[in-house]
Amino acid sequence: MKAAVKALIPLLTICFTAWLTAGCQPIVKRQTAAAPVQTNAAAPVLVYTERLADQLFAGLAPIQKGSIAVVSFTDLKSLAPDPYNLSLNLLGLQLQESMIAVASQRGYQVKELRLAKAVSVYADHERQLSRDLSELATQQSVRYVIVGTLNQSEFYTTVNARLVDIQTNSVVAAASDVIPAEVLGSSEQLQLRQQKLYRTSNR
Repeated sequence: MKAAVKALIPLLTICFTAWLTAGCQPIVKRQTAAAPVQTNAAAPVLVYTERLADQLFAGLAPIQKGSIAVVSFTDLKSLAPDPYNLSLNLLGLQLQESMIAVASQRGYQVKELRLAKAVSVYADHERQLSRDLSELATQQSVRYVIVGTLNQSEFYTTVNARLVDIQTNSVVAAASDVIPAEVLGSSEQLQLRQQKLYRTSNR
């Protein structure tokens, strides 16, 4: 009997030591899921361009009969596309397209200045819009033109739009709005400021 007890003592010692060791281990807290972070996504460019178009045509008095043309919105200083700022150029084109759409939807007679004389057929697409002067109509019977300028700063772009009667050179309607920089959607931009080329990133 004594021999059996002596034989159990080492086994009991090992079990007791293991129990103590396990009991001294730090309690691992169950990881909880992180609280969701609510972010406000920037509205797409189309929202701002349509808002500007609505502002331009809201309350517009009946205009004399005549076609409306819409030209590309350009940089305020140069009044031309900025070759070093792709996002600003794309914004100007998007504004032009939105103005064409809204004016047509509101019943105005809109003239498409980029319409070619014939449809060009290619292996993978067809096209009738063009910027090649040789493909376009030589004369455009237009009475009104929607023009616009873009003034870009670090945090937003100021947009000014005008509906101009080109026969009298008078402004029939005007609108202005600001578009936040993050709305332009370009993760990387090239900009020329003070004769120096800068690369900016929104990431």
